[in-house]
Amino acid sequence: MEKVKLNDFKIIVDINSARKEDIDDDTYFSKAYEHYISNSGLKWIDPKDGGSPALFKNHPKLKTSSLKIGSSVHECLLQPESFELAPKIGKPSAKLGDVMDEIPNFLEEGIELDEAIKQAALKVDYYSSSIDSKIETIKEAWNNYSNSLEELNKTPTDKQRVIVSDKDWDVVNSCIESCKNNEEIMSKLHPVDVFGDPIESHCEDAFFADFIVIYKQHHCATLKFKMKADNWTIDFDNKVITLNDLKTTGKSCNIFMKEDTGSFTHYSYARQMFVYSQILWYYCMKQFGISKEQGWTLNANMLVVETIPNYWSRSYYVSNSQMQSGRKMFNELMYRVAYCEMFGYDKEIEFV
Repeated sequence: MEKVKLNDFKIIVDINSARKEDIDDDTYFSKAYEHYISNSGLKWIDPKDGGSPALFKNHPKLKTSSLKIGSSVHECLLQPESFELAPKIGKPSAKLGDVMDEIPNFLEEGIELDEAIKQAALKVDYYSSSIDSKIETIKEAWNNYSNSLEELNKTPTDKQRVIVSDKDWDVVNSCIESCKNNEEIMSKLHPVDVFGDPIESHCEDAFFADFIVIYKQHHCATLKFKMKADNWTIDFDNKVITLNDLKTTGKSCNIFMKEDTGSFTHYSYARQMFVYSQILWYYCMKQFGISKEQGWTLNANMLVVETIPNYWSRSYYVSNSQMQSGRKMFNELMYRVAYCEMFGYDKEIEFV
């Protein structure tokens, strides 16, 4: 195993590359941007998460119920002008619900229903080895769901409906209502000045920046990074930029930030908040001409809501020490990626 010294690396941001693009989620996650590194992608090269260079280059795409719930809460809470939670219409939960989502894609290709069901089930790995015996059961579920969907679509709306399973609906709705009733969270998302006028606030913006990693002064790799900011605000009067990140948790939100047992530590959210804050800061430097010398500062908060009764929600400030911890984690993982870009992904590396 090759030993590589962390002190031999240096990382800087190309300020001119920091930018915001007005793109939707489908574009952000499309092949056009797949060569960009994301914070979630970095875990695949993190040894403490079981990552490796090989996994980083070819990692699986995860799709879970908790991710669907989180995505639905984000859309309806952060972008109410564009999304609305549809009523319960009998959508099945878990993988059968995934099958319901995939069937229309195959029907649009002109495939007969039975075959569309089979292809959809195989795609999401739902009873793949015995799908023929499940066709009639799935067909009944599809007919009931599609009829309800057809009835729902008879009612016009100018928003995109967020459709979740009946099982998940109560959770998503409770999370949204909890946040709406939390004055601290809503004041972070929709701040006002001393006159009660709105302070500039943005949700779900896509940002991009290039990080230049230098190794032993003469090896260099440019790593393109992307991020989506749940919410950020800029207060020109008080010279404060605020980054807010919304998280759903299946545990008590009171332990979210606990050093040993909390999700903040378990999922390395300090790393995310550091790099997101850094890219946002450099974007604002470039876009608005701000600087620390002018008195500008940046704050970051975690807005947390439980996906379990009683669906409590809380806001947490991310401290400077947590940011510095995130910096250390982020830099080391970027060094790993850069080293692989320079010398190949087939090497076993130990950083010292």
